[in-house]
Amino acid sequence: MDNKLEGIEPARVMKYFGKICSIPHGSYHTDEISDYIVSFAKEHDLDYTQDASGNVIIFKKGSEGCKDAAPLMMQGHMDMVLEKNDGVDKDLEKEPIDVKTDGTYLFADGTTLGGDDGIAVAMMLAALDDDSLVHPPLECVFTVNEEVGLLGMNTLDVSNLKAKRMLNLDSESEGVLTVGCAGGTEVHIHLPIEKKKNYGNLLTITIGSLKGGHSGEDINKGRANANVLMARLLDRISRKVDVCLADISGGTKDNAIARSATAKILVDDGIKKSALEEQVEKFRQLAKNEYQETDPDITIEFAWESRNKKGIDTLSRKDTHRVIHFLFVLPDGMLKMDPTRPGFPRTSENLGIIAMAKDDLAVTYLCRSNVNSERKYIVNQLKCLSAMVGAGVLTRGSYPAWEYHGETAFQKLAEKVYEESTGLTPRIEVTHGGLECGIMAGKIEGLECISAGPDMSGIHTPDEKLSIPSTQKLWKFVTALLEACAKE
Repeated sequence: MDNKLEGIEPARVMKYFGKICSIPHGSYHTDEISDYIVSFAKEHDLDYTQDASGNVIIFKKGSEGCKDAAPLMMQGHMDMVLEKNDGVDKDLEKEPIDVKTDGTYLFADGTTLGGDDGIAVAMMLAALDDDSLVHPPLECVFTVNEEVGLLGMNTLDVSNLKAKRMLNLDSESEGVLTVGCAGGTEVHIHLPIEKKKNYGNLLTITIGSLKGGHSGEDINKGRANANVLMARLLDRISRKVDVCLADISGGTKDNAIARSATAKILVDDGIKKSALEEQVEKFRQLAKNEYQETDPDITIEFAWESRNKKGIDTLSRKDTHRVIHFLFVLPDGMLKMDPTRPGFPRTSENLGIIAMAKDDLAVTYLCRSNVNSERKYIVNQLKCLSAMVGAGVLTRGSYPAWEYHGETAFQKLAEKVYEESTGLTPRIEVTHGGLECGIMAGKIEGLECISAGPDMSGIHTPDEKLSIPSTQKLWKFVTALLEACAKE
């Protein structure tokens, strides 16, 4: 396998995608990639804006004979989800992505690739760099921190934007034109706890090797959530044996299905270790059976630590039961399917992160719905459930659903161009993932949006792959749509 992108078409797109991968650009760490895009604009003598958040807009005049055409906006986000396999020694906040290819796919060496949404950034830069393209005036919008609540788009100043049509390049399925998306809200639950010195034998339990995935695109695939499994296992153990919870952690991103979780529990010296081991083994068999199709590689491991004479900070038995029962009843996964599209999710919750500190148990959710009122409803449910155990709730990063209200002229044009340029009849779909189109449409009255993208799989996980042939088809569509908009 080769880790270079030279010789892969479309060459200009791959050139910029390789450059993007060489610049660390995880969420909240986008200053360098933002400044690189600004340097690109300066190098190509293009007008641009860069705001305090790091969002960048680059403007390019229409090609020869098309300068008076209606402008077209193109849009994607700079940040990526940083995930890596256990044992990968790489600081993704500071080190580049190691891109590899097998000739059909691009992928990374044990980490996320960042095709979501680096391919959009690469295509916009390639379009701005190619003076041979026929195109209308272009307004290319590069936003930051999309993966953590569409934060950049929320702060974006649109006063300099004139376009009434926008092509978003943040989708992951070839042959699909997306015309609507779910809205989302981050829910942060904080349960006050108190730890005290305790003595006994410490058991560490680790659940791992789950498939994980995107909490929007993959939430309806029935995959296991490690946080949910750990809550179930702890509940099972605590019903059989008195334990004190010392620590629990699981998941790393609110928008990624948790792939691993760890808990530490303390038991009295007089309790037989085999009693706990038996419960762990029974649950392992149960979980393997339940998720044999979706998570065949699931592992549940345990290890005992020698008694620490200095003692270990744990919750009391009473508080242990309170915390375990709270985690056990927390909802997760699909809540409602779309009644008009069989198998399509409409409302869901992802129990993304659990973390315990000395005096606080933190739980982070991402709630999604393609109907704004349902998203608010499930957020309020979590608030009520949390209040029953004395937990506080903060919400942030809310963004509205991009609700579909019927076919637009831009959608008709995009369908026609897609079929002519690729030979495929596109499917018109609404996604359960979050897209920035909804926020932008709310900022610009009358804006018509379409979202498209190449085939990607395993996004938000180290299994992420980007299809090269699909990227080539998308580029044909993008350049053909630019020309069609210029000549309309």
